[in-house]
Amino acid sequence: MASQIGPQPLEVDLDESLASLESLPLFMKSLPSDSEGTDDVALQALQSLAYDGSPDGASTLSLIMSLTSSQENAQNFKEQGNDYFKGKRYREAIGFYTQGVDAKPTDPALLEALYCNRAACNLELNNYGLVLKDCSHALSLNTKSSKALYRSATALLTLDRLEEALDCCIRCLAFDPNNPAVQSLRSRVESAKTAQDRQRQEKEVRLRREKEEKNLLQIAFKERHLYQTNSLQGTADNPYSPHFDSDDPTRTTLIFPVFFLYPQYATSDVITDFVEDTTFHAHISQMFPPKARTPTWDERQEYTASNLVVYAMTRRKRLLKVGKKMTLQDVCKAAKEKQGEPADGLEIKDGYLTFAVLPRGSEEQTWVDEFKRTRDASMSVNHKILRTANAPQTSPDETETSLAQALIDLENNVPELKAELRPLQISTAREVDVRGGKKAIVVFVPVPQQKAFRKVQQRLTRELEKKFSDRHVVFVAQRRMLSKPTRNSRTKQKRPRSRTLTSVHEKILEDLVFPTEIIGKRTRVGVDGSKLLKVILDSKDATSLEYKLDSFSSVYRRLTGKDVVFEFPPANQE
Repeated sequence: MASQIGPQPLEVDLDESLASLESLPLFMKSLPSDSEGTDDVALQALQSLAYDGSPDGASTLSLIMSLTSSQENAQNFKEQGNDYFKGKRYREAIGFYTQGVDAKPTDPALLEALYCNRAACNLELNNYGLVLKDCSHALSLNTKSSKALYRSATALLTLDRLEEALDCCIRCLAFDPNNPAVQSLRSRVESAKTAQDRQRQEKEVRLRREKEEKNLLQIAFKERHLYQTNSLQGTADNPYSPHFDSDDPTRTTLIFPVFFLYPQYATSDVITDFVEDTTFHAHISQMFPPKARTPTWDERQEYTASNLVVYAMTRRKRLLKVGKKMTLQDVCKAAKEKQGEPADGLEIKDGYLTFAVLPRGSEEQTWVDEFKRTRDASMSVNHKILRTANAPQTSPDETETSLAQALIDLENNVPELKAELRPLQISTAREVDVRGGKKAIVVFVPVPQQKAFRKVQQRLTRELEKKFSDRHVVFVAQRRMLSKPTRNSRTKQKRPRSRTLTSVHEKILEDLVFPTEIIGKRTRVGVDGSKLLKVILDSKDATSLEYKLDSFSSVYRRLTGKDVVFEFPPANQE
């Protein structure tokens, strides 16, 4: 019989092969019972999964495998992060250390190492807040972690938190006294703390001296009748300021920065150190010597020492002519108020004393006359404006000044109003936009003077609307509202009804339409919750007030935030 060459078919029994497959755990149709017993590890794991599994479905075998895998993953991430750290690629190293932390290893030493290593990377990147956070995690795992305490102290030293940095060094050296890095860091922290304490002490001494100097200056200003003021345009970083003469051991001589103004040419000079016992003539002679070239701005060549006169302006706008032999101290004494008069003296404005320098003759007389005229007008205007407690405490603006001047003009030019207007004052005034591109002037008057204003209000309103022909004029009392008292309110006094929001808004309505009477009110509530107040006025004044109804509505909305419509009843309802 001839031999067969090549692979030969294997005779296999199909049923026997299927039976052998069913003996494998993966292909079993059912698991054997516990009584049958088995030594197959895989089969035991499947039995544990089927009968002894945890509530979330994880088997003991899978749990052991996951724990082993997380530990190995965290170790691998740590080693990769270490490689990147050695290559100074700190951001990539942080990424690997973070993945190691996220793997949640069960070994506390490994987790501590991951936190400490990530803190080292953040320390190199100057992320000191993250350094402290990671070191805190590491110390929560191991309170005797030298690396965590060292890196915390380094970050705290950089952040200038020296007390905490020193505490970290002391705690570390308590259990690791021979650590050279921590010893060196402690020396640096102690040196920095010593320097910080020295700087703090020097600062305290400097501030105390500055405070004493300021108090002494205030006393000296009071003795010399000087008043400090600051303008809105004044600079906070003024390089010059009044101070005591350093060459005077008694600390009684003051030195001032002084402005010399030349109104004729709208220019000025600054004398940075004007000693108070020096005469004005000494400075003028140095600035304008007889045979020297005149300044470029002196077109008429009038500014020579012998042809100049100096004027000082006091706080109450008095004008003082300064003699050649007068010192600054003499001028301060001359500026003092006379007996029985209000307090007066020179003003130190934004740190400077100011004087006007003029050539003798017509220019001097013209400037003096203009100063007096402006002063009188300003004093009259300021007298007409009385700032009540709830009025703005700023200087009068253009609207207020114009209105006060208009009242003064009416007082001087209308004989019928002179006696009534003389004692009257306004608190403030403001412009309000009205529909149609027009404006209205709201004049706020002190509540105690409202009765006197109402005696002449109709005539006064007509006269003012003639002067301000493009604007309507309305008068409102400057009332004050008080908030509703609460349990924590300091004041125990009961709030008067006249100070409530409702009462003040009602009074504003009455002030706006005076002398017309309000005969009815109606509130209309819209679907969206908006409210509209309708105010019905007495029809007898319809002719004189109809053109101002839009102004009343706009003013009321501006003052209270509420919408209101003023109207007169139809003729058939009268």
